Amino acid sequence: MGLRRSWLSHKVAVGRSRIHGKGLFASEPVAIGERIAVLGGDIMLIEEIERLPRRMQHYPMQIEERFVLGDRTATEPEDTDLFNHSCEPNIGFRGQIFLVALTEINKGEEVTFDYAMVVSESIDSDIKFEMECRCRFPGCRNTITEDDWKLPELQRRYDGYFSQYLQERIDTLRKRKP
Repeated sequence: MGLRRSWLSHKVAVGRSRIHGKGLFASEPVAIGERIAVLGGDIMLIEEIERLPRRMQHYPMQIEERFVLGDRTATEPEDTDLFNHSCEPNIGFRGQIFLVALTEINKGEEVTFDYAMVVSESIDSDIKFEMECRCRFPGCRNTITEDDWKLPELQRRYDGYFSQYLQERIDTLRKRKP
C-alpha cells in the first residue's frame, strides 16, 4: 500500500465481513460520539472515478454533488475504504470527512454506515449509484440508491449524521416546508 491518506481509530481493525468480504470491526468497545475515522485523499470530479483502476472504482466517497474523495494513485484500498453499508449502521458523519459512533459499539461488532448518509445524485455526470444491499437486517431496503437520503424516515433517523452537503440540503428542504 502507498501513502496513507486517512486516519482510523486504533479501536477498529480489518476483518472478514458477512456483508461484503472484508469490513472493519471494533477491536475494543467504542463509545457514542467517539471519532472512528478521518477520511483523506484526492478531491476528484465524479466522472474521474471511471479513470481509476477498475478494482478501485468502488472506493471514492462522495463529498458534494460533483465531487468525490479518493486516491488517484492507489492500487489497493486503504483500511478506511472498507466501511461496509448497513441499513442499521452504528457510525455516521460529522462534516464531510469525520466518522463518529452513533451507538455504543461492542468489541467484535462490524462498524458500518448507511450509504444514504453520503451518496446523492451527481450533477453533470451520467454516473448513477445503485447497489444490492447485503446487510440482512430486518429493516433492510434491499437496494441502495442515490435517492435514499430523500426518504423522510432516514432523514429523521440520521439527522445530524449525514455528510455535511446532504445535511445542508435536508435542512434547506425542511425550511421550505410550511
